[in-house]
Amino acid sequence: MSPEQLATLAAIADEGSFEGAAYELGISTSAVSQRIRALETSLGRILVRRGTPSTVTDDGAPVLRYARQQALLAAELATEIGGVPAGAEPVPLTVAVNADSLATWFRDVLVAAGSWHDTHLQVVADDEAHAVDLLRRGAVMAAVSTDPVAAPGCRAEPLGVVRYSPRVHPDLLARYGVRTRDEVPRLPAVRFDAKDELQDTALRAAGLPPAGRGPAVPSPSAFATAVRAGLGWGMLLDGQVEAAPELVPVPGLEPVERQLVWQRWTIAAHRLDRLTEAVQRAFRG
Repeated sequence: MSPEQLATLAAIADEGSFEGAAYELGISTSAVSQRIRALETSLGRILVRRGTPSTVTDDGAPVLRYARQQALLAAELATEIGGVPAGAEPVPLTVAVNADSLATWFRDVLVAAGSWHDTHLQVVADDEAHAVDLLRRGAVMAAVSTDPVAAPGCRAEPLGVVRYSPRVHPDLLARYGVRTRDEVPRLPAVRFDAKDELQDTALRAAGLPPAGRGPAVPSPSAFATAVRAGLGWGMLLDGQVEAAPELVPVPGLEPVERQLVWQRWTIAAHRLDRLTEAVQRAFRG
């Protein structure tokens, strides 16, 4: 496995196509295809699923993880023995962060990263419950997760607890004639996306069936706006609750707390150490 082949696999994973990888690497699409074919032949495995988009296969996941680790370690070595060469490209750090964190405390990490001239962040927005899978597949080097069990080749460090409270506009309660806990399932619930299970988690804790159908609003601020507009009830962060005094608790439902965990590769790399320190500072506020 040559460095060029590994870099090409990583570029395809990042760009989602052979054409995008070719543009990123400054080579032809044919050269991208030849490199991947040679890499697959040498390993006897199909590493890339061709299509729109092109994605890394299960067999390609450990190779992608190795490719990213080698690129990071090579940059770390260059820094250690001679500093960052003039004109050197910043090293990408791929990080998975859930949307609520991106809209709140993780913004301070982005501000800090603005001064890291040897690094640039590539943020993947995904649900925190699925972050370990991204780490396992080599799609990211670090992630905000809810899984306390470290992914292979990673270490897990607790960050702290975030709390979501069930809130609803009183006009919606009146419209559906909901006064008691047992009547809550008839209310529509706002969901962030198809992966959003927070509302159903609160209902299960109260011994109730899943929430009624409501709108999907995949934006933290717009989600809160939808709840405030009476489109449905939803689980809101403490800061969102404070900003919406007109909302009331959903009858019979309790807040849901989630422990956030920072997972990162275990390899020794000052760039990952610096990112970890920034994440810890930002979460503590």
